[in-house]
Amino acid sequence: PLPTHAVVAEDWKIIPGKRVASWRASGSESDLIGAYGSANVRDTSIVLGEGETAPGAMIYPDDPQRRIELTWSDPTHKRGTSRVVLRGERSRWMLPRDISLGTRLSDLEEKNGRPFRLAGFGWDYAGVIVSWDGGALDSILGPSVKLYLEPRVEERAGPEYSSVLGDRDFASNLPAMRTPNPRIYQIFV
Repeated sequence: PLPTHAVVAEDWKIIPGKRVASWRASGSESDLIGAYGSANVRDTSIVLGEGETAPGAMIYPDDPQRRIELTWSDPTHKRGTSRVVLRGERSRWMLPRDISLGTRLSDLEEKNGRPFRLAGFGWDYAGVIVSWDGGALDSILGPSVKLYLEPRVEERAGPEYSSVLGDRDFASNLPAMRTPNPRIYQIFV
């Protein structure tokens, strides 16, 4: 089923702190159902990491390209969005500067105008960007957006990947970080 509101189908923009498509952070589950149709909104627990979950909703749960998850700031009344999550290889949803799932590390450096810092791979916070180092994306995405990168499975075999594992920060322009060609696989807003 298609959304009942035509504007929603064309608006895949996430503006951090303001809106996701046409719905506002203060919206409710009934607002989502009105915009996307009851068949496209599923009440569920959203995985936050480290074994934690939170009550929320999934929009387009059966379509990986359109799926988006959100947690409620008021779970009792299912209203107010506290977090929006994207996961996977690709998505129609876009942050400013056309950043989305699948965006490569090299593209992020270009959009940022300089290298940045990210956590090593192979642990709970693997590949999360920890600092834009004063680049352009710092003011555009700010601290409310967390981007997680990882290389594809076939690009994890070399010694470069092994040298950027673990709970420490690495510069994005290190050859060992660039060689496995990491991409965004998860976004928290």
